Amino acid sequence: MTSEQLIRNSSDRRPGYKATSDVVLLTESDAENLSGLFCHEITHNTIRSYRSQWRSFVTWATARRVPAIPAKPEHVAAYLAERFEQRGHKPATLRVAAAAIAYVHNNCGLANPCSHPDVKRTLRGATRVAGKAQKQAKGLTADALDAIAATACRPRLGKNGRRESAQAAARRGSVDIALVRLMRDAMLRVSECAALTWSDIETVPDGSGRLLIRRSKTDPDGEGAVVFVSTQTMAALASIRNGAPAGLRVFELSPNQISLRIKKAALGAGLGDGFSGHSPRVGMAQDLARIGVELPSLMTAGRWRSPTMPAHYTRNETADRGAVAQFYDYPRDPR
Repeated sequence: MTSEQLIRNSSDRRPGYKATSDVVLLTESDAENLSGLFCHEITHNTIRSYRSQWRSFVTWATARRVPAIPAKPEHVAAYLAERFEQRGHKPATLRVAAAAIAYVHNNCGLANPCSHPDVKRTLRGATRVAGKAQKQAKGLTADALDAIAATACRPRLGKNGRRESAQAAARRGSVDIALVRLMRDAMLRVSECAALTWSDIETVPDGSGRLLIRRSKTDPDGEGAVVFVSTQTMAALASIRNGAPAGLRVFELSPNQISLRIKKAALGAGLGDGFSGHSPRVGMAQDLARIGVELPSLMTAGRWRSPTMPAHYTRNETADRGAVAQFYDYPRDPR
């Protein structure tokens, strides 16, 4: 079985679902039902990432003539250390690689080599050496949004070296503006934005909107969330819909394409490098913190389960509300 088949089919290999020569424990229909549920165990983006990471590990193991499955903990640790020391991969990338290896082993009923202390120490060591403060996407704040809105429809040079026509630039720019506005209002992740259809957006009488986010990274059970969309964003969306049916995706872009468009829109506005598909979400978090929104409300707005990331994104904006800042603002007895 190839590495691709292993990770694609590992969800179907659960201990206890076996047939003997005398008894068939599952009918074909039962197996199809289970397979249909197992494929939703983790998100499509995660499984795609795991496949890539697993293929990389198999290539490494094959070159060294060691087994990829079942893998030995010392081999996994050496693989992760090599990626960190020689290829400069970040600790976050190494953790995804380890998660992919663990996923394949767990779902094939094999011992997880990544639970071994040697692998855990390797990951902790990489984190300490690299430092926890990894590069963060620049926040696309309200000021940055204004700059993009003012410049997005200007003609740009294409890959062929030709400048866009005014009509083509207006169409592209209108999509860029609607994209950035909606991602800020709803604090969307790129995967959430890529999955949106027009049926997920509802206009309410005052002209604002309500957006249904059916499934997200922190909502694997698909309970969904409804978020507010401003009247300005609803108007921007209306300008690009052009009669699109309810079932059509709003932007018809992949996550990578969304990130690239935001990066180019920021460059076109003279905002410089460092912007990505995560920037609208970070920028809105910073804007909310700047006006005094507290961390619990910020977590709800951004659908974060842990306070760690929103607190990190907004640390500059909340510094003036810290203990020392309160000391200097506190009225003291003049005597």
